Amino acid sequence: MKITKNGWILLIIAVIASSTLAYAVWPSFDQKRTLALLVADGTDTDVEQIWQQAALEEGVKLEIVTASQFLRARPSDQKNYAGIVVPDKLHRRASTYLTDTLRDYVRQGGKLMLVFDALTYDLSGAYAPASARLSDVAGVEYAMYDKFGKAVVRASPVIGTSESVARIGIPPGRTQVEQPISWNNQTFDHWMTTYRYNELKYPLFQTGVVAPDTKVMMLTPEAQVVAARHKLGKGETLFINLPLGLLKNSTDGLLLHAFLRYFSDDFVGLPRLLPAPDGVGGLILNIHVDNGSAIKSLATLQKMGIFDQGPYSIHFTAGPDVNQFGDGFGMDVVHNQKTQQWIRYLQARGNAIGNHGGWIHNYFGTRINDSNSNEYEKYLVYNNDAMRAVTGQPITEYSAPIGNHPRWVTDWIGQHGVETYYTTSNLGMGPTRMFQNNALIDKRTWSIPITPFGRIASFEEAMFAKQPAGPMIDWLVALTNFVASNNTIRQIYCHPIGVPYYADSMHALLDTAKSLQEQHKFKWRTMTDVARFMTRREDVEWKLNDQGGGLELKASHPTTLAQMAWRIPGALCHKPQVTRGKGSVSKQADGNWQATAEDGREFTVTCAKESSSS
Repeated sequence: MKITKNGWILLIIAVIASSTLAYAVWPSFDQKRTLALLVADGTDTDVEQIWQQAALEEGVKLEIVTASQFLRARPSDQKNYAGIVVPDKLHRRASTYLTDTLRDYVRQGGKLMLVFDALTYDLSGAYAPASARLSDVAGVEYAMYDKFGKAVVRASPVIGTSESVARIGIPPGRTQVEQPISWNNQTFDHWMTTYRYNELKYPLFQTGVVAPDTKVMMLTPEAQVVAARHKLGKGETLFINLPLGLLKNSTDGLLLHAFLRYFSDDFVGLPRLLPAPDGVGGLILNIHVDNGSAIKSLATLQKMGIFDQGPYSIHFTAGPDVNQFGDGFGMDVVHNQKTQQWIRYLQARGNAIGNHGGWIHNYFGTRINDSNSNEYEKYLVYNNDAMRAVTGQPITEYSAPIGNHPRWVTDWIGQHGVETYYTTSNLGMGPTRMFQNNALIDKRTWSIPITPFGRIASFEEAMFAKQPAGPMIDWLVALTNFVASNNTIRQIYCHPIGVPYYADSMHALLDTAKSLQEQHKFKWRTMTDVARFMTRREDVEWKLNDQGGGLELKASHPTTLAQMAWRIPGALCHKPQVTRGKGSVSKQADGNWQATAEDGREFTVTCAKESSSS
C-alpha cells in the first residue's frame, strides 16, 4: 500500500482540485445530450481512439473528459451529464476523492457505465483491501485481491439470458443456446461462442456478494457476475466485468460496441446516428467463388432464384489452379469464356464483383504470413488485373482465402483502390475500422466482419458438421429480423457449392428478406455500398441543443446528408418537425422517432417541449 513519489504528486493535485472547486469553470459541451468518456489525465490518445471510433461507428455522442476536468466541475454540472463511461485500462488509478465524487454523481441521478478494472487501483497502484471501492455502486463485490491474490482475474465462458442478449444487441449466431444455468429466478442459457473454436473464455474479475436489487444480465457458469444493472439513490450503474477496450484491440470488439450502444439507447436514452443507409437495416451476402467446379453451382443458385434478389458481393479467385501450379482446378478467368460470362451476368444484375485473394486459392491462403509479402504480393496483382479486365472497372472489394489476412494485405489493397474487405475478426459486428496494438490499422478501408452461426459460418461448414436444417433456418430468419429491427448491417458468407444442401434455409432467408423489404424494413447491401456510406457518414457533424425546453437536432455535411438517419427517443421528442433542409420524420413501432435526411448539406429537426424531464 506504499504511496510512491508520483502517487503523492497526484494526490496533491486532487486536493488542489478539491479546494478550487467553487472557482473552476467547466469546459463547455452539450450537457445532458452526450456521453462523457472519463479518462485519466495524460492518457494515450491512441488508446482513447478505440472508444471514440466505436462511438462514431455506432452513432453515439461521446466526448473525452479527463479526471481533473470532471473534478473541477460544479456539482450541478456533474449531475447534468447524460451518462459517464469509465473505460477499462485507460483509468485504473484514482483518488478516493474521484471515486466518492462518482458515487455522489450516481446518487444524485447520474448514469454510470463502469468497465472492468476502471478505478480499481488507488494512486499508489494498489487494490482496495476487501473489494473495489465502487463495489457498492456496481452492486457486486469485485477486484477482491486480498481474497483471491493472483487469481483475482480468471478466464471463463460468458452466458446471458434471452432477454439480456436481445437488449444488449448481440446478434443471433454469436450466442448458442446450450446448457442452462438457473440463478436468482433467471435462466442463463445463451452462451457466447466464436467461429471455429469449441470454447470461448473471457478474462474477468472473480466476484463476491451481489446486492439484492442488482439486475444481473450476464454471468459465468460459476455464477460470477459479468454484466449487471444497479440502482443507487436516484441514479443507476451499468457494470461490465469484461475488458471491453482490450477485447476490441484484440479484434473482438462486439461487446464494446454492443454495451456502448445499449448504454446510450436503453440506459441513458440519447439520440443516435444510425449505421445503415436511410436507417433501413440489411444484410450483405458475400459469396466466395474459388474454383472451377463452382460454375455448376452458380447455375444451381440461378435456378433456385437466388439472383432474383440482391445485390450481393460476389468474389472470385481468378487463377487457373487451386492447390498447386498446374492442377487446372481454378476459375481461369483470363481464358475461360464461361467464367467470364458468369461474371458479366452477375455484374449486370447489380452485384458487386470482388477479389477473393490471390490467384491460386489454397496455395495462396495456406502460405502467406506476416513476413512474405515480397514473394506473394504478385498473386494479388494477378487476381486484380484479371478481374479488372473482365469487369471493365476497378475492384473495390476483397476477401481472404481461408480467412488468412496478414497486415501487408491490408496495406496492399488500400493502395490499390479496394475500399472494403471481409474479415473473421470482430465477429458479429457491422462495418468497422480495424484496430490492433492500440492503433488504427488503415483509415482507407472498412473491414466487414461475418456473423457466424456459433462455431460455423457457411452452408458447407454446416454440411461438414452435419448441422440439421432447422437451426440454420431459425438463425437466418432471426438474423434478418435482427438487422431490420435494430436498423443495422451485418454480413454472412457462403460458397456456391454449399447452398443447395440447405436450400430450405436459403429460401427461408430470401422469403423473410422479401417480406421485410416490402415493408421498407430491409435491404440487401453490397460491401462497397456500405463502405462508401460509412466513409461519408464519418464526416457528419451533428449536435443536440435545448431550445425553450424542446430538443433540436442540427446536422451538417460538406457534400450531402442523403441517407443519414437518426433514432430520437420518444421520451425526448414530441411533435418533431424538419425545420431546415430536406427530409422526413416518422414514428416507429417502439415509440421512438426516426429522422431521415435527404440530399443537402444541412438538416435540422425541432421537437416540441418535453412532457417530462430526461
